[in-house]
Parts: sequence; C-alpha cells; structure tokens
Amino acid sequence: MTSLGSMNIRDYEADDKPALEELTLRAWEPVFADLERSIKPEIYEVFVPDWQAEQMRSLNTVCDSGDIHTIVAERDEKILGFAAMSFHPEDFLGQIFMVGVDPDYQRRGVGTALINAGIGIIKQRGFALVMIETGGDPGHAAARKTYEKMGFDLYPVARYLKRV
Repeated sequence: MTSLGSMNIRDYEADDKPALEELTLRAWEPVFADLERSIKPEIYEVFVPDWQAEQMRSLNTVCDSGDIHTIVAERDEKILGFAAMSFHPEDFLGQIFMVGVDPDYQRRGVGTALINAGIGIIKQRGFALVMIETGGDPGHAAARKTYEKMGFDLYPVARYLKRV
C-alpha cells in the first residue's frame, strides 16, 4: 500500500467493482469519442462496435482474474482510479495494461501514483522491465505525455487496419 497525501493506493477488493464500472465508462467516454473522430467510420464501426460493452468486458477481466493484480487509488473512501498489472515471465516483463482515472481527478497525479505503485509491484515480483501501452490517437495524448514524463521509452510499433 502506498499513500500520497490523503490518497491511498491499495489492492482491489470485490466491493470496489461498482465504483470501477462507473469510473471506467466516464473515463473512457471522451477517449472513444476522440478515437471515433480520428479513424474512418467504416473501421471504427467494426473495430469498436460497442465501446461500453468492451470496456466492461475488460474491466471484468481486471476484477475477476486471479492472474491480474489490480490496485485502486482512493481518498475519503472515494475511488479516484485504478491500475491493473499482468506478469509475463516468458518476456521478462510486467505489464501495466489498464489505467483509469476518474475524470474529476485527472491531471492531479493519480495516474502517476498508480503507475509508480504498479512499477513497485512488478519490481517486487522480480521483473526488471515494465511495459505500458496506449493509443496514438488524440484521446490518448495525456496518457502518452504521462508515460514519457515518467521515463518510459516509446517502442515503435505500427498497426494498420483495413476493412474488407
């Protein structure tokens, strides 16, 4: 557990799930709106037919899988954000694969604190490499800025989509 001022970071508990569901939909709504404006409609409608349902499926994986370590940031019993880590010994790395921060608390250090806590957990498990991914679209610009500011190096990947 980590504390930053009056914000605490702790392991996820099953009772947290309803708050994470609400937070997830609010946090990703503007991201998917930007994504929809950023790619061709015929790609978006196939690749992201129902972002809300997909986010809930992803969140269920984060909350219900024993292989994933999820942490939450809270202040005054209100959940401000969460992060989920998976571990890949075959690739010698731990991955922070989902970070969500309540829109009312974004750009206040919550995401950075969660990522730092996740790095600590990955390091404790014996991994020397941490991977974190995000989109290259405008909706993910703040995430990219945070990761770069925290010292993450961009690993060049190109993903192309074409509707057939």
